[in-house]
Amino acid sequence: MVTKQKSIIYKILEEAGRPLTREEILNQGRTELPRLGSATVDRFIKQMCENFELVGLSFPGQPTRFELPAEKEHPHFICRVCEKVFDLDIPMRLPKVTLPEGFHLSGGEVVYSGTCPKCDGKAIKAS
Repeated sequence: MVTKQKSIIYKILEEAGRPLTREEILNQGRTELPRLGSATVDRFIKQMCENFELVGLSFPGQPTRFELPAEKEHPHFICRVCEKVFDLDIPMRLPKVTLPEGFHLSGGEVVYSGTCPKCDGKAIKAS
């Protein structure tokens, strides 16, 4: 059953155009449904990830972000000022790698960084 809460959360993810943190999903959801609970958002994220309907992105020093599955592999861009993550519409194929014995590859990620248009000209945060 699709509830009003789930519909709103899905719409937020669909319209975002970039991966969102749990807090961004919750805050944007509350603009449309002020009583949206954090537990509801957490359950929705967990359920969608378990059903492979949502992808979690983890970058060092960053909160996990979530996006709907894309049709093709794509790199991401992290703004070093506002720390938002954006999808880049660039076709991508990860290079083949030879792993040490006992290692198993489950995926890869290409990440670019710099400043987004809103932050252009502002000082970049120290890493």
